Amino acid sequence: MKLTMVAAVAALLGATPIWAQDKPFDPYGNGEEVTYRDPMTGFRVEVQGGYDRLEVNTIDGDTKYYDGADGIRYGGEIGYDVAIGSRVLLGVYAGYAGATTNRCDDVGAFTELCQRAKGELGGGVRLGVKVGEQAQFYGKVGYASMPLEFAFGTDKTTETYAGMNFGLGGEMGVGGGAFVKAELVATNFRTKDRIYEGLNFDRRHAVAGFGYRF
Repeated sequence: MKLTMVAAVAALLGATPIWAQDKPFDPYGNGEEVTYRDPMTGFRVEVQGGYDRLEVNTIDGDTKYYDGADGIRYGGEIGYDVAIGSRVLLGVYAGYAGATTNRCDDVGAFTELCQRAKGELGGGVRLGVKVGEQAQFYGKVGYASMPLEFAFGTDKTTETYAGMNFGLGGEMGVGGGAFVKAELVATNFRTKDRIYEGLNFDRRHAVAGFGYRF
């Protein structure tokens, strides 16, 4: 009886009953509509660090010969993600990373040939699948460019290598807009017209990160 009376009064005043509204309503607010925002979308920034491996290899018959160097990777990334379905996320990203990766070999009694990976720039797209309200697994594909410094005694030269990278990762919200992540990425750099021409030049890294989504 009371419900019928409230509905009648609302009709007389030209209002739509709360339970008949199509859009969310905050009963504890000022009567304005509440707009839902997916916590996995929007602009994000993050810092990350972890393991880095720079490797040169060649295949002769059934045998693979390789050599490389290990180091610590550190850097940051920015990105923007949108929802393209109830569980699917599409994003773009760009980042910069440095590393301690460095290798030196004796080439004479008093001379070394050293190779040092310098700052890497990269960017691309990623596609994620939500596994919870604030968690996802994603795959990413992009393009990276990295200068490699060669030092022979006191002489130094730098070449820039570029190529495609592919990665897999996961992200989880930890409260507010903050999140943590972990990912594994492999990059194959082109060696044509470079010192390493004729060889396979790869870089792999496994990192963990902390970020904030606005």
